[in-house]
Amino acid sequence: MVIANLAEVIAVYRARAALEPSHVAERAGISIAQYLALEQGTAWPGTKAVEAIIEALQIPHSHRVRLTAAGAPLDIYLQRMLHRYDIPALIVDSAWQTVEANTFARALLPDSARPGWNLMRWILLEADARRRLANWDDVAQGFSVALHAAITAAPRSPELLAIRDDAAKLGLSPRPTSRDCPDGQVLVWRTDSGAYPISACMVTIPSGRPDLQQIIFVPRSTHSVPVLMATPTTPALWYGPLLTDLLSCGLCGLLLTGGGQPTTYSCATGCVPELPAGQLELRIAQQVLARAFSTEGCRELGLAQEILLADGLELDLNVPVSPQHALNQWQHSMNDTQRRGILTTTLRSATVHRSLHHDGVDLTYNWLERI
Repeated sequence: MVIANLAEVIAVYRARAALEPSHVAERAGISIAQYLALEQGTAWPGTKAVEAIIEALQIPHSHRVRLTAAGAPLDIYLQRMLHRYDIPALIVDSAWQTVEANTFARALLPDSARPGWNLMRWILLEADARRRLANWDDVAQGFSVALHAAITAAPRSPELLAIRDDAAKLGLSPRPTSRDCPDGQVLVWRTDSGAYPISACMVTIPSGRPDLQQIIFVPRSTHSVPVLMATPTTPALWYGPLLTDLLSCGLCGLLLTGGGQPTTYSCATGCVPELPAGQLELRIAQQVLARAFSTEGCRELGLAQEILLADGLELDLNVPVSPQHALNQWQHSMNDTQRRGILTTTLRSATVHRSLHHDGVDLTYNWLERI
């Protein structure tokens, strides 16, 4: 037996004994919710509750040592995996206290490296969380749901009960819900520079450690949100061809230059014919906008827009609701500075190849990496 299959082991021994979950809970002296949390793998009911369940099911002593993990240090493989992430990640125990945090988590949440620091307490009770999170109300609601689940699984945890009592004084009442919170919840971070990075909180159970939770903050919008929004610092105005330094010849590799009236792009060696700027820019814009403003991306940008408006920040241009809407804005509402900003935060380069189609050229794209 291995601890990764603890829930299955418990279920097997209960079936062998022909016992209902309620019978095992009664024998162990715990609640049915605590027992089901362990068998269904939804939460860690606490070390004492697990020991009582193992005793109630009369699991052989030869197996019990392999079913004991709570409080054990992280093994070297779990530590290496955590520290190899290039995004904020930390591991917390069943009471949401930090067990280990990687470098990026410590940069995002400096106190997370302090012994006994509690992510749940920080979210719900600390003034710093209200200052840092632009959508704190939604995040606090999601974490209060997680607090309810944690207390249900471990009703005698002093740390969780203390957080519940302190949260109640602030009017936050943990309550159940059908939604899995805070897993998948969007967080919008305020920064001193005025940018509003968006991340999603991902909660998983590390293999072999059902008593722990791994929390990862995954960036959800890597393209520059302020391109379409007002920011404290106005971007430099862009003059000239939009595709300057972004367009190269597929034969000789030279950058294409733009100029003339009307503007055209051409290769200094004549590898490709002169290309009308308007047609080429629109063709590339269609691909760029489809990538920059996916359905999910538009949803997240819409959330960011609502938060910025609520904070009193005026918008230069409403965020698009679809790639088609973005294209319409590109053609009728955006200025060249905004167009250039979208291009340079999405496209690394485009290469032009001779072709019998598409006005005589084909295009290949080299996109900026997205997480």
